[in-house]
Amino acid sequence: MEEKIAPKSINQKRLETKKQSLENVLLKKKINKKISENKKQKFLRAEYYIRTYKEKIRANYVEKRLVRNEGKFFVPSQSRIFFVIRIKGINGVPPSARKILHLIRLKQINNGVFLRVNDSTIKMLKKIEPFVAYGNPSLKLTKKLLVNRGFGRTGKRGEWKRVFLNDERVIAQALVKTGVSTMEDLINEIYKGGSHFKEVNNFLWPFKLKSPKKRIFKGR
Repeated sequence: MEEKIAPKSINQKRLETKKQSLENVLLKKKINKKISENKKQKFLRAEYYIRTYKEKIRANYVEKRLVRNEGKFFVPSQSRIFFVIRIKGINGVPPSARKILHLIRLKQINNGVFLRVNDSTIKMLKKIEPFVAYGNPSLKLTKKLLVNRGFGRTGKRGEWKRVFLNDERVIAQALVKTGVSTMEDLINEIYKGGSHFKEVNNFLWPFKLKSPKKRIFKGR
C-alpha cells in the first residue's frame, strides 16, 4: 500500500506551527526570568531604602545626644516636602486664592497634595492659609497615604483616568523615564523630594480624604 505524502503547504504549516510553539516557550522563559530579576531588584531596592532610613534615624539620635551633652539645642534637618489639605469650600474664596488652589490641584474640600518646600511654595501657602492646613509628613504617613489612598493618572491631557496604584506595572509604565518602577521607589522619591519629584507628583492624583472627626489646625 502506497504511503500518502502530505502536500507541501501542509508540511510548511506544520513547520511554522512548531517554530511558533518553540518561540512561545522561549518567550515565556524570558518573561519568567525578567519577572524573577525584577522581584530580586525590587527587594534589593526596598532593603536599601530601609537601611538608609534607619541610618538617618541613628545619625540624628547620635547627633542629638552629642548636642545635648554640650548643653546646646538640637535642630533637626528641614523636611523637603509639605502635605497640604484643603479645609474650606468655595464660599468666600477670593479669585486670587482660588487660582492658587486650582494651580496646586486642590479643587475640592478635603483634597490633599504633596508640594516641595521652597520659597515660592511658602509664599503661595501664605496667601491661601485660611483655606488649607499643611505640614511636614513623616515617612510613615507618606507611605500610608500612597499605599492606602494613592491613585495615579493615565492617558492624556483632558482624558485622564484615575487608576489605583495596586498594580506596579501602572507606575513603571507611567514613570519609565524617571527610573521609578515600584511603590517603594515612589515613596522614596516623594518623601525625599528627589530629582524627579515633579514628574512623580504630577503622576499622582490629588488625594481624596475623609472629613476629620477632630479639629484641623491651620498652618504648619
